[in-house]
Amino acid sequence: MDAFIRWSGLGFVASGVLVLPVAWHPDIFDTGFAAAARETLWGPGHAAGLAVVALSLLGLAGWGARLGSRAGRLGAAGAVFTVVGLVVTAGLAAVEAFVFPVLAIEEPALLDLDGPLLGSLAIRAVGGLALLWFVGLACVGVASERSGVLPRGPGWLLAVGAVSFAAFEGPFVPVLGQLSVVLFAAAQMWFGIAVAAGRTHSGPAVEPPHGERAISRP
Repeated sequence: MDAFIRWSGLGFVASGVLVLPVAWHPDIFDTGFAAAARETLWGPGHAAGLAVVALSLLGLAGWGARLGSRAGRLGAAGAVFTVVGLVVTAGLAAVEAFVFPVLAIEEPALLDLDGPLLGSLAIRAVGGLALLWFVGLACVGVASERSGVLPRGPGWLLAVGAVSFAAFEGPFVPVLGQLSVVLFAAAQMWFGIAVAAGRTHSGPAVEPPHGERAISRP
């Protein structure tokens, strides 16, 4: 189990690294989806989002195994929200990576923000569900800090990074959007290292003197 937790924690680290290129995502409110989807890096960039989802789910599994019941109700709710948001994000990333480039050439009008596809209530509702990824990670971060299982700090940074990413990068706020991407990526990497290391903020355990048996306490 410890080996699984260590490797799954590195999933968060790798996810953070793959999130960094989002800082160069074109502002679709400025260029439009059709023009953005015709760019060379659009398809590969959104395909990488599928890897981000898989690695984040792996990291979340290790986090759950590390904290167990210490995650509490807030952590459980955060895990559920995160999984739902990640699954929806995976679906959106697949469509954007493999369908949008074709539509951008064949039927660019379908990619208008107020068009029959992207302007529909159903698509916008699905997009809203993707935000549960960040709501969930914020809950996970706070629950981690409350549990005392992980070192102090990574959980708070994950919560702040997730909220700032949704608030600033989602609407493509200049400068703040790019900074929020870096913050979110760094938060995931630090959080993943904390999960993998399994340290506690109270310091290392004290080993019994040589030749003496450890006394178990209730």
